[in-house]
Amino acid sequence: MKYHIEKQGDEVVISFDQQDEQAQAMIEAIGRCRQSAWACPSGECMKIADMETRADGGTLAVRLKPRSDLALSVVSIGECLKYQLPKEIQT
Repeated sequence: MKYHIEKQGDEVVISFDQQDEQAQAMIEAIGRCRQSAWACPSGECMKIADMETRADGGTLAVRLKPRSDLALSVVSIGECLKYQLPKEIQT
């Protein structure tokens, strides 16, 4: 499964090429990371104020909104995902 992370304004959007169990595992990993400071080495997920998931056709996207006065980094969010996810789910 492939995914893409991009910055859109002050938000970060993670787009998945498929709606499947692996995409759901990624969304759950982001949620786990948001709830626990120890969940990933960068701690970037702790900066997420809100998550919004949208399905469109065969694709799935998660829009991450930062906490006020903080900014999200595409690179650091990618590090969080790689830390949280099984090796078979990589970009």
